[in-house]
Amino acid sequence: MRIAFALLIGVHGLIHLIGAAKAFKWAEVSVLRADISPLGGVLWLIAAIMLSSAAIGFALNTEWWWWLGLPGVMLSQALIAQRWSDARFGTVVNVLLLVPVVLSALDARPSSFRSRFARDRDALLARHERRPSAIVTDADLASLPLLMQTYLRRVGAVGRPHVWNMRVRFDAEMRSSATSPWMVSMATQYEFFDSPARLFHMNATRGGMPIDIFHRYVDHAATFQVKIAGVWPMVDKSGPVLTRAETVTLMNDIVVLAPAAVLDLPFTWTTTGAHTLAAKFTNAGHTVSAELTFDSTGDLVGFFSRDRPQDVDLGDRNVPWSTPISGYREVDGIRIGALGDANWVEPSGEWTYGRFVTRSIAYNVER
Repeated sequence: MRIAFALLIGVHGLIHLIGAAKAFKWAEVSVLRADISPLGGVLWLIAAIMLSSAAIGFALNTEWWWWLGLPGVMLSQALIAQRWSDARFGTVVNVLLLVPVVLSALDARPSSFRSRFARDRDALLARHERRPSAIVTDADLASLPLLMQTYLRRVGAVGRPHVWNMRVRFDAEMRSSATSPWMVSMATQYEFFDSPARLFHMNATRGGMPIDIFHRYVDHAATFQVKIAGVWPMVDKSGPVLTRAETVTLMNDIVVLAPAAVLDLPFTWTTTGAHTLAAKFTNAGHTVSAELTFDSTGDLVGFFSRDRPQDVDLGDRNVPWSTPISGYREVDGIRIGALGDANWVEPSGEWTYGRFVTRSIAYNVER
């Protein structure tokens, strides 16, 4: 979809070269019947350059593409209005382009979730100054249960630095109930482990409507906010029940995506079976627990917790939460379970409300 839309912007931009060609006699142009002055030709050329450059920026998922896209669309429409009888159909494309351009401009506001996410990220990166990390050795694993030792070796933790932060990018699908339609989304997440914090920003689409989602777990307190088009509030939650729920999410992220971090965090373990462990994690005044399940090769394949409330407005409703993990492969040189579901285990049956595909992951990042 991104590439298709980028092609639409690019082709629309290149069409504006027709106006420049008409003005400067580069070619015989019959679709524009009236003459165009040299100044007009320059403006058509500028519109072509702006829109084509915006197309490249959009395809590369840059934050600056709309800086060229917005004036490009405005200039394009002004030129079309002057040649309405010949170029009026370009208005349809400009209207289509205007929606994502405006949404991207709104995203750049200081109060937008994206801007707040970036400020929090930069503040946490500055607070957690980069420093040399010791290399994980076999001796570091000696105090862990055998299942965790095997798991850490399989993901490649031994011989790599201890982990003190992480950046992850996901493709995801989300829904609010077992019968609701899926929302397609993209998400970026930062986590910090030497004073645990989690930032999660997601852009989703439901029924063509853009949805902006921001989870923030910083300084021992969590918030969860959702807005339509980054403007109209849908969800705004905070408080100790949410913080407890987010502590379970943080625990899950650590053991699934940054398992080496367990070496430096307050985890306790109890072996409960040949392939299962009971784990406890303490942070922000909350101690939460989960059962971890490993397959016969030692890969983590399941995480099950009763400590994550399904709805923080009903804090005593601790419906079991499960995250099956699969698709082990190398992502940016690191072996992880790249496919994960998020499930609620209700009395009527287990259902999936989130599907995540890890696209990139990096540890001990500076940005």
